[in-house]
Amino acid sequence: MINYVIFLAFTIFTFLLSHLTLRAEKEKLQIIKNSKKILVFVSIYFLIFLMIIAYSIFSGKIKNLLGIDFVGGTLTEIIISTDVTDQQIRDVYKKYNVDPTIQNVILEEKLENKRLIVIKTKPIEEIQKNKINKELQGLGAEIRRTENVSSTIGKETLINAVIALIIALIAQVIYIAIRFGNNILYGIIADIGLLHDFTVMLGVYITLGMLGFAGFEINTIFLAAALTVIGYSVMDSIVIFDRIRENLKIEIKQNQKISLEKFDIIINNSIIQTLVRSVFTSMTLLLTLWGIVFLGGETLRSFAIALSVGTLSGTFSSIFIAAPLVSIFKNKILPKDIQLLTEEKPPKVESLTQNIMSIFAHQQEEEIINKPNTTPQHDQLTKEKRKIKERYLKSRIVKRNNKEQG
Repeated sequence: MINYVIFLAFTIFTFLLSHLTLRAEKEKLQIIKNSKKILVFVSIYFLIFLMIIAYSIFSGKIKNLLGIDFVGGTLTEIIISTDVTDQQIRDVYKKYNVDPTIQNVILEEKLENKRLIVIKTKPIEEIQKNKINKELQGLGAEIRRTENVSSTIGKETLINAVIALIIALIAQVIYIAIRFGNNILYGIIADIGLLHDFTVMLGVYITLGMLGFAGFEINTIFLAAALTVIGYSVMDSIVIFDRIRENLKIEIKQNQKISLEKFDIIINNSIIQTLVRSVFTSMTLLLTLWGIVFLGGETLRSFAIALSVGTLSGTFSSIFIAAPLVSIFKNKILPKDIQLLTEEKPPKVESLTQNIMSIFAHQQEEEIINKPNTTPQHDQLTKEKRKIKERYLKSRIVKRNNKEQG
């Protein structure tokens, strides 16, 4: 019942946020004028998440959160009576010269006089693992699952995951720079937003994992969520960047000189024009994800939470980080954009007109050829018209070729 109440509360929050977005659009919220205050606020909570991540690394607690996908080893998940202590469990493993890491997990549904424990060890052979499991069952434990991953494969997976993340960030910079006229600043700004999203997502994940909530391991599932968020977040940023360029192009046609203050107005208007689209798209996705979090199964809960945090963070960073950073670096961005937009040549209309005339002339020729003969006089007249038309078409073709070659 409590899950339905929480889901309803989050749904109400979603609609409230949508209402505030419509109000902000109507009142033309001045984001750029307050960009410095916004970025100071962002810096504060960003540093808090960095401190949480750093604490987990230097204290060694992050090792308990790394899935066996990355570090390798044997993972055993058991449900056991609260009367059985952690030391009794350690004693079972020590008989086989194995040093276990025991993590108590917080479950959504409380078990009566029982608790869920995740035990991680170095890789154990199958025979030895079966003996340990039998002794744990002798203590009254219920073995929920057990997994084995080679430490070599785990390290390779971790290295590949880091490489995949770095390649994704570099590819984003290159693509956005090319997309916006080789202006690499757009790509760097987008990547700053992506790093913000990843840090917030990782910080929330580590916090929930250290508090003992079930399922919050940094594994391949988390990596999949992170890469998904990176793609989704950069999409919102590109939409805003593209609207800034379009509005700048319109302003250049009306007024060749664009001041830095005018560029700030253009950026703010571009944010407002895309605000409803960005927020409403994210809220639609969040309603689905929150349904999985509160009403779905335990297996997908941590994945859905990671996507929810990343989606909220990505939408926020596109509007309140990426766009204000464009304003901060306007001295370098604006001149290059103006130069690029003023050098764009309008499409040639002459060649299109010539093609239409040529098609029309061919249609007239076909009508003359296909028209049935009635009298000898008519045949002679038709032949003369055909010769005139052929000379006309040849002259048009020669003129068109000369113009194209010139």
